[in-house]
Amino acid sequence: MARRIGEEWLRKASENLKAAKVLLERGLYASSCFHSQQAAEMALKALIVLKSGVQPFTHSLIELLKQTSRFIEMNLDKSDLTWLQDHYLQARYPNTRLSEYTLEEAERALNIARRVLDEFHRVVEGA
Repeated sequence: MARRIGEEWLRKASENLKAAKVLLERGLYASSCFHSQQAAEMALKALIVLKSGVQPFTHSLIELLKQTSRFIEMNLDKSDLTWLQDHYLQARYPNTRLSEYTLEEAERALNIARRVLDEFHRVVEGA
């Protein structure tokens, strides 16, 4: 059961990563950043579900990374995850940010999310 649920979380993570790429290509940078954050969050949750059978109830990438460390060490930059997790709110609501999103921010968010999914595959396939 946990395996199936973990795989569903991973499928949603991959779907969000694809959406982030398409949105970036179309110049929808805020939405791209949001979907990048979601991809990273869902990949970390997938790992936790696969390893523990428990679904975490947080959007904090740092907290999720901390939870994964109970099972496996992931090579992810905490400062990148902190930066990306801010976009869970900032990218969704018009009054949480004073400036428009940029191409550079959307590219950075997408790259961080890709690294999280790549790291997921490394630790799961290498385990």
